[in-house]
Amino acid sequence: MIPRTISIETLPNEILHYILSYQSWFDMLTSFWSLNIRFNSLVRSIISINDNRLNTGLRITSDLPYNKCSTLFLLILKSSSLSSIQRIHFDETNSIASDLIYEWLFNHNNILNFPNLKSLILIRCGSIEPVVRSLFYLIEHQLDELTLAFDDTMFRDEYFHISENSSKVFNQRKRMRMIKQLICQLFSSQCHLTSLRMDLGHYLIDVDIDECLISNSVDYQHQSFCLTLRRLYIRIGNSWFLENIISQIPNLEQMSVQFHTTLRFDLSWKSNVEIMKQSNGNWLNKLPKLRYFSLKTFIDDDWEFIYLKWLLNNLNYVEKLQLHLKNDRLDERKSQEIWKSLIDANFIRQNCLPDRIKNLSNFDFYICSQRQLLFNDIEKITNSFKNHSFFLDHQWTNVNCFIDPIMLSQHIFSCFTNTFRFSHNFIKYSNVFNWPPIGDIWCNLHPSLSLILQGVNQLTPNLSCIKVYTRRNRSVDKSDFLMSLEILLKMRQYKGINIPFRNITKIQFGTHFDRISATSTTSIDRDQIREKVLAYLLSMTVQLKYLLVERVEWLLHVVEYASDVLRTNALSTVQHAEFCFPSIHYTGDKKICDGRQFVPFLSKYMPHLQTLRLWRTDDFPWTS
Repeated sequence: MIPRTISIETLPNEILHYILSYQSWFDMLTSFWSLNIRFNSLVRSIISINDNRLNTGLRITSDLPYNKCSTLFLLILKSSSLSSIQRIHFDETNSIASDLIYEWLFNHNNILNFPNLKSLILIRCGSIEPVVRSLFYLIEHQLDELTLAFDDTMFRDEYFHISENSSKVFNQRKRMRMIKQLICQLFSSQCHLTSLRMDLGHYLIDVDIDECLISNSVDYQHQSFCLTLRRLYIRIGNSWFLENIISQIPNLEQMSVQFHTTLRFDLSWKSNVEIMKQSNGNWLNKLPKLRYFSLKTFIDDDWEFIYLKWLLNNLNYVEKLQLHLKNDRLDERKSQEIWKSLIDANFIRQNCLPDRIKNLSNFDFYICSQRQLLFNDIEKITNSFKNHSFFLDHQWTNVNCFIDPIMLSQHIFSCFTNTFRFSHNFIKYSNVFNWPPIGDIWCNLHPSLSLILQGVNQLTPNLSCIKVYTRRNRSVDKSDFLMSLEILLKMRQYKGINIPFRNITKIQFGTHFDRISATSTTSIDRDQIREKVLAYLLSMTVQLKYLLVERVEWLLHVVEYASDVLRTNALSTVQHAEFCFPSIHYTGDKKICDGRQFVPFLSKYMPHLQTLRLWRTDDFPWTS
């Protein structure tokens, strides 16, 4: 019997809706829009959904080239039906069409062309004035959800020095004033958001940006309560900002706070330590509806542990608590007696939980500290939870602990509940990897590459990205790379290329992608072990799309000196690449820094490349 041919138009709407949801929104609009009324209705229904878990709304991310952006914008402007879009997601991290997007979205109030817009996501926002001006209106009259992260480079001193005479860029004082006004409105009655995610940026942590919440000046006289906000996820630089905003959001139900580095608090309260230790439940009147609290931070010394305890005691009525704590290293010059003690059940109960627990039903933690432990200590630590009365009563005894011998660090985390989707396998524990690199201390606490590779088979087929962390201006750890190379050799010998890394689509080799790294002369010399490790990682992928290598020389060395290891056409699937490119003033290799041979290199090894991001302090000589 000849099988019946099924065309796409014969499929029911439910199946078509499912299929189209997996298409990129650019392909969906350009391929299916205007075919007929039925497909128009399907496309409109998908892009009109406001759901962070689905491929919905207008998504302008790093994988969208300039010509596609231009085509898409013209298509949307010509179609009034697409005004039903409820969600716009713009990620400027690697966008090469940001100028076009800002002009299209935020110039002349174009954002008002989306009267049904409810959710707006702006990542690495670099155009302060038009965005903030639009947000003043949107957060008061239209949006329910806002995610906002500023571009750090907009607040660096060298950036303003270069751009202070440019008519396109505002000076630092005016930028800060606008941001303060926006923050003031976000936590006032002029804000009707229900959900806010905000990253104030690493270069804003030393600015008294929280003064807008307590100032009595005329500029901030409209300050009042924000009664609609239910969920707050914020990344800040000091604790007094947190203490100030809680009085402005009385109906908050979920709060997640991440500090850029340590708990920076007002030192004046040190004289009242005993009073603070006895504080319990003082925030119940300020945040009576709060049920979930999450905190991610470095804890530097005993004073910060005392402040942490005070904070937890003020929130002793929450039902769900999540803590992620890290410590860089023990320093004899600091008061770190608490960190010197064994991190076991007693440590967690005394330092990571409120003294009085009223409603707590879900508790999860992750703690990382640089220390030297014996492998025999692991069993002692895990058994301590099985013998502690508090954790036995709450049935919170399932704890994992491991030691990274390369990084000399201890990692301990809970597996009490599935509330936060934690895994029993430490490599799948997302918080090990999601901490952004701010200075070298962040990189010190990431697991070593060899430790990750040892458990990589347990992740397949869920593994889609590999990141190899490095320290700025320092050579890689050779012992780690030697162990990693041995593991990779065995994996390739016994598993082939399709098993361990068959779903890897992104490799990031290095941590620092900025102009500072482009000026560095460290770690650009040949390193045979590094070359082979990178060559094996690249060769064991079959669908690599995103490639980020901190130094372009590292990749060139792989192609030139490790071609016997690098699989043929290993880079042919790469569509998006990012490198730090050396300046002619900081390296003696004129052949590399000139850049003339780089284009033929890309054409040969990455024929399908769509976007390229280069970090360099100066222009190429032949383009000047």
